[in-house]
Amino acid sequence: MPFRALDDGKIVTPIQVNDQQPVECPECRSILYPRDGDHRARHFFHAADDAAESCSKAGQGESDTHARCTALAVATLADHYPNAARVGAEITIDATGTPTTPETRRADALVEFDEENPFFGGGLIIEVQHKHHSKDIEGTSHDYLSAGYSVAWLESEDFGDEQLDYQVVDDAFRADDGRAFSIREYDPWEFDTRVEANLDWEEKSRGCHFVEEYGSHNWSQVPGYAHPDGYEYEYCWWCGSRRRYDHELTRFVYDYEGVLAPEVDIEVLRDAVIPYPDVANDFDDWKNGDSFGRERSVEGALANRTDVAPCRGPHGIHEWTRKEVIKRRYDDRVDVALWECQHCPVHLLTNHTGHGETEAAILFGKAPNPDWGLDNLNGNPRKCNNCSHHEQADWDYCPDCFQIDP
Repeated sequence: MPFRALDDGKIVTPIQVNDQQPVECPECRSILYPRDGDHRARHFFHAADDAAESCSKAGQGESDTHARCTALAVATLADHYPNAARVGAEITIDATGTPTTPETRRADALVEFDEENPFFGGGLIIEVQHKHHSKDIEGTSHDYLSAGYSVAWLESEDFGDEQLDYQVVDDAFRADDGRAFSIREYDPWEFDTRVEANLDWEEKSRGCHFVEEYGSHNWSQVPGYAHPDGYEYEYCWWCGSRRRYDHELTRFVYDYEGVLAPEVDIEVLRDAVIPYPDVANDFDDWKNGDSFGRERSVEGALANRTDVAPCRGPHGIHEWTRKEVIKRRYDDRVDVALWECQHCPVHLLTNHTGHGETEAAILFGKAPNPDWGLDNLNGNPRKCNNCSHHEQADWDYCPDCFQIDP
């Protein structure tokens, strides 16, 4: 069941929406309404039966535990502080000017006060830690305190099925056991601003096939251009381990809890990923599939896909529109196609014929020349250094990039 919706483009939770007030599903864009349930937390439901059947949020619960806990946290804060200036979910906090890498932080649940609270400061944030996706507690706490907010770090076990007891929040601040930090009792400089401080020194196998066979994980670079926090690190797409080089320690440190993982809905890849037709018919088939037994992920796509590449567009990656079908299969499926980015002049040629001598995806800074023989290209002729491209050469085709009459 969904616990997040869009109201005029802003994320809202069920407690913030009146009965019979329509809001939008962030997944399928159909209409949602809030409702209370028997022995279940207040949640959203799809107004149309066909939308409920097709939308993954309705069937899978959109990372149900974290979304439910965030909604319950917002409800508790709204109930405990009825005269607050603002209460909401997924509120962006400015972190520019701090020594941490991210320029913004996204608070799971926030209550903001009209006047400075002597204990909490300008507001109180509740962050929900959930399984296999820990957060940079040190750096994030530093940034929240720098912005004038206190923060409590709760786990899913702190929440009931239908509510979060505010006493849990109060106890976290009273315990002084590293679960909550108030403006009155902590200063930002007390926290390590390096994300590496949250990571492990020891490399673990975690049952990874590559470690067992070759002695090391199969590391691929995840660039920072599309990561919401700007983190660059290496990712093993066989087992999901991560590592980042710590320049202060002059060694790699390892992340097995998702501290570095981008908190980005895989939907940002909808127009970026062009699935191989033998693997998936469309994006929905692709994202609901698995890769060696694991769910598809944004970081896996960033590390391993040519079509997911940097762009000045809103998501930091190219988003494609098909420009031309060059070749179809006998069953009318598209084998070779030319795509253009919605935000810049870059083009992409995809070749799904499965021929070993042709590249499956080739990027071009501008539209390729159709006289090159696009259905057989094995590289970008503009970047090819083969001697066949010299003016005095007389070749039928380039043996490297396969351009016709280079």
